[in-house]
Amino acid sequence: MNEIRNHPDSSRHEAAFSLVETLVVVALAAMILVAVLGVFNRVRSDAAAITGKLDENRLPYEILQRIAEDIDRIVAPGFDATVQFRNKVDNGFYSAQLIIENKYYGGQPPQSRIYERVIWVSTYDAFENALLLYRLHDGLNVEDKVLDENKKPEEQTLYIPITTGLTFFEIQAVENQNLISSWVQDKLPRGIQIGISIAPLEEDADGRWTVPEETIIYRTVTVDRTREIPYKFKAKVFDANDFLSEEDQWEEDIEDPNEPLEEEGGHPSEVDPER
Repeated sequence: MNEIRNHPDSSRHEAAFSLVETLVVVALAAMILVAVLGVFNRVRSDAAAITGKLDENRLPYEILQRIAEDIDRIVAPGFDATVQFRNKVDNGFYSAQLIIENKYYGGQPPQSRIYERVIWVSTYDAFENALLLYRLHDGLNVEDKVLDENKKPEEQTLYIPITTGLTFFEIQAVENQNLISSWVQDKLPRGIQIGISIAPLEEDADGRWTVPEETIIYRTVTVDRTREIPYKFKAKVFDANDFLSEEDQWEEDIEDPNEPLEEEGGHPSEVDPER
């Protein structure tokens, strides 16, 4: 009978992870994965909130910038320019109309003709329960020299919808630190303050539905920046203390604490030593 002999290496066990160790590693990996995914989701939600907050006011700022560009371009030196606007309340929303135009004189005999005119107007949109903002551009000076030149006259005087969802649109003139809600005269105002908001209406303490003041974005546009601003130079009377440093002035104002105090009569006051 053949004897069975054990191999000298058969008694040794190969090194490996036990079942408990494997389960511990899997549990730790799952915990780390859950923590990483939680941090990632939190960062992504914060980034989405910041982006949404920035995009929330982007549209009003773009509208204000476009209106400011129209005013700067049309109200230019050398033209007979006018700026007129009106405000009203339309179905509970503050609405406004702004007309910016300049004229030139031509023909025989010379007559006043519109060179460029832009109208911004907001109307109530019953489907959105908000204001719909329109813009019209017409006149001799076309915006797009390629597309607008071949258009018919009736096609150049169309109101183009800009955006909907506005809840506040107000225009005021700035004159001597006063705000004027209507301007229909030919004289140009010194400045125009435009307010716009897309925030929803909220009920105030009096039970009225209004747009919160903190949600309204205002911009003040200067009219005719090239105008001459009156300035009067006021001479200043200099004092010797104006040429001293702050330390020198401070040292001069300090009184000697060792000197006795004087009463109204001019005699030194008696100081109680016990105090």
